[in-house]
Amino acid sequence: MTPRPRPRRGFTLIELLVVISIIGVLVGLLLPAINSAREAGRRTQCLNNMRQLALAINAFAARKNVFPAAGTFFEDNTTPATSAATSILYTALGSGTTGISTTATPNPVSNAGYSWVVSILGDLDQQDMANNWTIHQPYWSTTAPDTSTTPNMIIGRAALGVLRCPDDNNYTPNEGNLSYVVNGGFSRYPFSPSPWVGLKADGDANGGTAASASLTFDSPNNVTAPGDLQKSGVMFLNSVYDNIFDSSVASAQNGRSPAWGGAKTTPGAITDGMSATLLIGENTLVGYTTGTAYSGSTETNWSAPFPNFCMFIASDDICEKIGSQQKSTGACNTNFGTTYQNTTDNSQWGQANTVGTYENIDYGQVLTIKGTFPMVTSGHPTGANFAFCDGHVTFLTNTINGTVYSKLVTPAGSRLPTPYKQLPLSQDSFAQ
Repeated sequence: MTPRPRPRRGFTLIELLVVISIIGVLVGLLLPAINSAREAGRRTQCLNNMRQLALAINAFAARKNVFPAAGTFFEDNTTPATSAATSILYTALGSGTTGISTTATPNPVSNAGYSWVVSILGDLDQQDMANNWTIHQPYWSTTAPDTSTTPNMIIGRAALGVLRCPDDNNYTPNEGNLSYVVNGGFSRYPFSPSPWVGLKADGDANGGTAASASLTFDSPNNVTAPGDLQKSGVMFLNSVYDNIFDSSVASAQNGRSPAWGGAKTTPGAITDGMSATLLIGENTLVGYTTGTAYSGSTETNWSAPFPNFCMFIASDDICEKIGSQQKSTGACNTNFGTTYQNTTDNSQWGQANTVGTYENIDYGQVLTIKGTFPMVTSGHPTGANFAFCDGHVTFLTNTINGTVYSKLVTPAGSRLPTPYKQLPLSQDSFAQ
């Protein structure tokens, strides 16, 4: 009787290769899905951080009936400014260039107080930090008024998870990182607007070469109306007199802002609607750095009040001729034109997010030097997260229409003078 053959065990080479091929195909299909899920998770965490920050800012506004300043500087009283153009805040912008001047008088670095983050520390469940912060000293101070108080710089160097987006890879572990900036409108300083020329690459020589004001939001008769700039943003740079920081400040001035240094927004001033006005955006080029030309070579962290490190602006190219990369030296309404149509938005608003200006959303992803991009830029591949004034958060693509983006940035665009007045915003135009 012929014995039955034993059943074959194992795989042939061909079978093994087929199995390996199938596994390879499955892995190839799964990896993008896994990466997409991880990105979605990071983006969700980023949105949660922004929601907490928006709620904290709104808690501040509920107590004070005003949104906090984006950044606060101590106004110089020894050599008092006679106009906005000679103030600490204007000097903080390098008198129209991108960097922070350290040789000008007054010196903005010496008088740099604190950012909006410091104002809401208590609302972020960081009451101990809030209690220890010395409000009368610069953020970079390494000394304290007494031995029981922690110096400001030590506090600002503390890493707070709510201030960093997981997709922000331009950070330093265990330092005072920041991924989020507040809505400053279209100008880094509302009372003496200075131009921004987008940098094509790190160290681009064209950046900030123009020294003339480019965004004035003049009224139709060409009379400068700085108050209109407050209708283009929510949180601005402020300056205050402080007689502890500067003993020459008279008691009557103490705690007060000069006429050009107190731009603030009340919740009631957001007439376009809290749910349709941006409050917070992303920027991977702010936060901790040992110092760059854009911070006066001074170390920065989440407490630094320099405009390129605490707030975002939409491109001020809305006031230049389409296609030109240099700022106009004329009035803003020269480029807007004198003809106003109450049925269409002025086409210049579209320049707020136009490829080729080097100031569009996420163009900063090609830059690495911190402080070089005061617009919104993120670590997400196709757009950025935003928080609105009512506290809700959403993701907006970096291809959003510039006119729609302008309307989201401006809290009172419907009340701007002609020819800047904006028509109502369709929420379908930015809903995700």
